[in-house]
Amino acid sequence: MSRLDERYLRARLGHTHLSRRELLRGLLRPVTDSFASQTPARLQREIPRPPQAQEESLLARLCTDCGACVTACPNQIISMEQGLPRLNLEHNVCDLCLACTTACKTRALAPELPPMSGLIPVFNDNCVLSYGECCSLCQETCPSQAITLPGEGLPHVSVDDCLGCARCVQSCYVSGCHLVSLSI
Repeated sequence: MSRLDERYLRARLGHTHLSRRELLRGLLRPVTDSFASQTPARLQREIPRPPQAQEESLLARLCTDCGACVTACPNQIISMEQGLPRLNLEHNVCDLCLACTTACKTRALAPELPPMSGLIPVFNDNCVLSYGECCSLCQETCPSQAITLPGEGLPHVSVDDCLGCARCVQSCYVSGCHLVSLSI
């Protein structure tokens, strides 16, 4: 127990009445403050999910397979597979409008979670930068500025900043990148 906690307890115990609630609030305040200051961890996914989807086991419990997120998506990139929503970003992008989250009434898609699909672009030798040509389409279209272009070689992706929206993949005219699941 820290000196601050001891002083708090001594001061509170000097009073004639101390409820259990007050005692627990005094003891647990440093713990709850530390959790409140942490940023949410990036979820690791095997299957691409809509932005703001809960962790897999919680998503499986909360999702009722109602299809509201599928109907709400203006880009028609969400489908229901095995009773859970799945993103298909092969032919369109996720513009992060979060209409799917708004449509979800069970909180399987929760607004307090960061909008990430669980996908990340990987660049290959088709990228014109590997031939020494100039191109910055992937970087220009990235809404989170997660792509940096080196002096030579393939572009670099910041895993912490990438949202997995597929704008970089759709903007590349030579199929120089594709999306893969971000694994542990």
